[in-house]
Amino acid sequence: MAASAHHFDHLPVAVAVVDDDGLLLEVNRALASLRGQMADELQGQQVGVLMSRASALLYHSYIFPLLKMSDQVDEVSIQLRDTEGRRIDALMSARREVVPDGRGVVRCVFMRLKERGRLEYQLLTAKRAADEAPGLLFQLRRGPREAPRFTYVTDAIRRLFHVAPSRALEDADVVWRQIHPDDAQRVQHTLDASALDLSPWRCECRAVVDQQAMWLELHATPHQEPDGSVVWNGYIADITERKDMELGLREKASAERANQAKSEFMAHMSHELRTPLNGILGFAQLLQMQDAGNLRADQRNKLGYIEAAGHSLLRLINEVLEISRIEAGHMSVQMAELPLDEVIESSLLLAEPLAAKRRVSLSWVGERGLTVQADRHRLGQVLLNLLSNAIKYGPEQGRVDVQVEQFAGDVIELRVQDQGPGLSLAQQAQLFQPFNRLGAEHSQVEGVGLGLVITQGLVELMGGQLRVRSEPGEGACFVVSLQRASAPAPGLGGGGTQVADLVPAEALPGVTPEQARQRVLYVEDNPINALLMSTLFEGSRQFELLVLDTGGKALAALRNGPWPDALLFDMHLTDMDGVTLLHAVRQLPGWAMQPVVAVSADAMPEEIRRALGAGFDDYWTKPLDVTRVEPALRRLLSAQVRSDGTMSV
Repeated sequence: MAASAHHFDHLPVAVAVVDDDGLLLEVNRALASLRGQMADELQGQQVGVLMSRASALLYHSYIFPLLKMSDQVDEVSIQLRDTEGRRIDALMSARREVVPDGRGVVRCVFMRLKERGRLEYQLLTAKRAADEAPGLLFQLRRGPREAPRFTYVTDAIRRLFHVAPSRALEDADVVWRQIHPDDAQRVQHTLDASALDLSPWRCECRAVVDQQAMWLELHATPHQEPDGSVVWNGYIADITERKDMELGLREKASAERANQAKSEFMAHMSHELRTPLNGILGFAQLLQMQDAGNLRADQRNKLGYIEAAGHSLLRLINEVLEISRIEAGHMSVQMAELPLDEVIESSLLLAEPLAAKRRVSLSWVGERGLTVQADRHRLGQVLLNLLSNAIKYGPEQGRVDVQVEQFAGDVIELRVQDQGPGLSLAQQAQLFQPFNRLGAEHSQVEGVGLGLVITQGLVELMGGQLRVRSEPGEGACFVVSLQRASAPAPGLGGGGTQVADLVPAEALPGVTPEQARQRVLYVEDNPINALLMSTLFEGSRQFELLVLDTGGKALAALRNGPWPDALLFDMHLTDMDGVTLLHAVRQLPGWAMQPVVAVSADAMPEEIRRALGAGFDDYWTKPLDVTRVEPALRRLLSAQVRSDGTMSV
C-alpha cells in the first residue's frame, strides 16, 4: 500500500491508517509535516512512534479495544510528538473496518488543539465577562407561530429575577410574569413593533421580584432568520437607583421652582401690603400728634387701636417673609466666635420693658465667659423671642430664668425657663407649626403663631438645635444647643477678620527703626497652611506677616492701610479665586506694579501659565520649601525684575 494515498493528501487534517497490529499502513502529508518527516519514513513503523508514551499506552490499552467492540471513537484527547520530542495536543477520532482480505484496519484523524484551545479560551473569557456584567445579556427568539423563548441568558438572571438560567431557558414566562402588570402590555407592544420593522427594541418598565419593586431598562437588536423567526440580542439592566436619582432631582427642581415662586410672590405681596400700611400708620400717627387737642378721648383710643392693628399686620408680614426666606434657603448667617455673655446681657436689657410691664423678674444663672459659634444678630433675635414668649405666656409677677451650661463634646445649652401653664405631649408635638398657637388665640396674649417657627429656623441655620422640655402645670423650658467656639490658633484670626498678632520691628532685639521689617499680606483660608506661614515668619528680622482668610477682607485691608510690601494669594479662596482677587488689587492706586505671588497646590503647567499670564509675579507651588520663602521675597522686593515662570519655593 502506498505510504501516502493521494485521496488523503488534500485534507487539512492529519490522517493515518493502522492495522490491528499497530503498524502504520498509510500516512498523509499533513501528519508527516506535523512530525517533521516524509510520509514514506513512517510507513511500517508502530503507531506509537507518533505519540507520547502515555498516549501510546492509551491507544493500545483503551482506544484499540474500544474500536474492536464499537468500531468508532470520537474526539479523544491525546498527545502527538514530533522528531524533536515536542508534544502536540490533538483530538483523535478513529473508525475500524474489516477489509475484503479479512484484515482489520483503523483509520485515524488527528486535529491539533492549538486553535481550538485559543477559541475555547476566548469563549470562556467572553462567557465570564458576560456572566459578571452588571446587566443581564440574553438572546430571545420568536418563531412565526411561537411564543418568545430565551435561547441564551447569562448568570445575571439569578441576581435580577431570582431565576436559574436553565429555568428561564425552559420557560420564558418565569421572567415575563415578574413584569409589573401596569407595564406588561407596553412591553409586549414594543416587542411586537420591533419584530414588525426590525427596529431596536427599547423600553423601560417596572418589575416586582419577591415583592420588591425595581425599574428595568431593556435594549435589544433584532434580526430575522431564514425561517421567518426574529432573534433579539440584548441586555436588561436594573436602573432603580438611576430612577430614584432622577425622581429626586425632579422633586428638588420642582421644590426649588415652588420656593422661587413663593419667594417672588411673598416679595410682591410684601410690597403691595406695605404701601397701604404706610398710609394707615402714617396718618394715624399724624392725627394723634397734630390733632390730639381736637379729638375726644374715645377717638384717640380708636386711633391707638388702628395704629396697634397696623403694627400687628406689619409684624405678620415681616414674620411670614422671614419664614419664607428660611424655607427657601435665602437667609444667610454670619458665623463667628461670639461671647455669649454679651448676647445675654443685651437681650435681657431689651426684654426688661416688657418684663417690667408684667412685673416679671429676669435672672441669669449658670456659667459665664463662654464663646459659641453663632451669628450675633440672629442669636440675639432667638433669645429675645424666647424671653418675650416666656414673659407673655407666664404669670404676672412671675419669674423667667436664663440658664447656661456647657457639656462634653463642646455643646453649650442656653435655656429659657418660664413659670407658665406648661405644655402637654400633644401640644409639644404641634409646637413648631406655623399659625398654631395651641389655644392661645383665645387669650389676651398677642401673636400669630410664627415666632417659634422662625426661632427654630434661625437656630438650625446656625447649626444648632431648639428643643422644649415641659410638663403641664410646671412651666416650659426652651433649650438652644450650640457649638462652643474653639480658641483662636496662635497667629491666626479666630473665624473673624482678625490679623495675625505681630511684634513691631522696633521691639525686636538688635533691630533699629531704620531696619523696620517689610510687611507681607498672606491671604489663605486653610488654617493649617496659614499657621505654617505664620510660624515661618515668627522671629523674622526682615518680614512681618499678616494673615487674612478671604479676598474681601484683603481688599478692605488694602484700601484702609497700612499697606504691605508684598502679597501672597492662595488661588482657591472661599469667596473668590486668586485671579479675580489679583485683578481687583491691580485696580487699586499704587498696586499696578507691586509684587503679588500665587501660592497654590495646583502644580499643573496650564494652571501656572494661566496665573502668570493673568499678571502674578511669581507662582509658588505647595508643598513649599520653607528655606527659600524669604530669599524669594527678598529677590522680589529688592529688584524690579519679575519672575518669568514658577518658583517652587
